[in-house]
Amino acid sequence: MVADTVLARNEARVLRALLRVDRPLSGRAVARITGLTQSTTQRALTRLREGGLVLTEPAPPSLLYRANPDHLAMPAMVSLLGLDDELRARVAERVAVWRLPPASLIVYGSVARKEATSASDLDVLVVRPDATEPDDATWQGQVADLGDCLRRWTGRRASLIDMNQHELVQGLADREPFLAAADRDGWLIAGRPLRDLLGRKS
Repeated sequence: MVADTVLARNEARVLRALLRVDRPLSGRAVARITGLTQSTTQRALTRLREGGLVLTEPAPPSLLYRANPDHLAMPAMVSLLGLDDELRARVAERVAVWRLPPASLIVYGSVARKEATSASDLDVLVVRPDATEPDDATWQGQVADLGDCLRRWTGRRASLIDMNQHELVQGLADREPFLAAADRDGWLIAGRPLRDLLGRKS
């Protein structure tokens, strides 16, 4: 997320992949792990190598790549690449003390897919138990506070969608694209997965 403002998105994905393993990888293996095309992977590896963040070793007829742990910037890069985990932990910690817990809370969209740009919003779906009224002051205060926190933590505008469980069930039945995306790609922070809420009373 934030690392993508320092490294290009594909470079960040490639460096993450190399940092997760303890052995050098071929360009083909990096492409397979990241889901990028081989040409895109090779361009990212070349830029990372030129910057000294990635080292190579010969393995004729190709090269093997590994992250350079001795680069001065590597500790900072490791921290930046771990910011998504930090964001998830902070949101979970904040929501854990809500007086009115959500039926489900999911971060979805480009941030969850690791495709965010500097202009991307931070999309959050908050499913309210049916017993909680939409204008409940406690509930509205919790949601507003989370939006403010997300803005301070990430610098992104938080786009929070607040719906009750009945509306969620109807939206899933209508195959609302954003709900399908949240169910498929989203980070479940609190409560239950969306599909588990189908047919449940809250």
